[in-house]
Amino acid sequence: MAVTSNVQVTDEELTSNLNYLQPTGFKVIIDRTKYPNMEYFVQSVSHPGAQLTPLELPVRRITSVPLAGDKLTFSEVSFDIIVDENMTSYKEMYNWMIRIVNEGQVSAGERDTKKPTYADITLSVLSSHNNTAQKIRYLDCVPTGLGAIEFQSTSGDTTYVTFNASFRFSQFEII
Repeated sequence: MAVTSNVQVTDEELTSNLNYLQPTGFKVIIDRTKYPNMEYFVQSVSHPGAQLTPLELPVRRITSVPLAGDKLTFSEVSFDIIVDENMTSYKEMYNWMIRIVNEGQVSAGERDTKKPTYADITLSVLSSHNNTAQKIRYLDCVPTGLGAIEFQSTSGDTTYVTFNASFRFSQFEII
């Protein structure tokens, strides 16, 4: 039996932009006053996935019936950051993590005198003309991982050293 659908797509729902998203068109803004080097040296961004875990309703004689989930879970956002000769970007990230361990949470009242525990990170997605097309803002980011730096004397080509930095966040918004 053939199933027919009467779903109509309106012109407002179709995109008029037929340019494809370029993987090199992005800019990251963390907090220029507190973390200027991490912002400048970001080489790649891995935008996180989102998982909406369905609830399982047990039904006799069938496996189960999935119901829409009620909790959205995000994986981490991660950045590959190039390291300058003074290791400034690496030290910024490392010091942020050490500060969280040693000082704990920084309250809202102390944010004027101390570096905050959390920071918002904005990823600007650039168009084919290098104009900002979209922004993704990751709210209340806290660092969770600092990747290894690999030094290798047997490398023939000039490749630059990078490290990975990963963050957890409360949510992201596309603005």
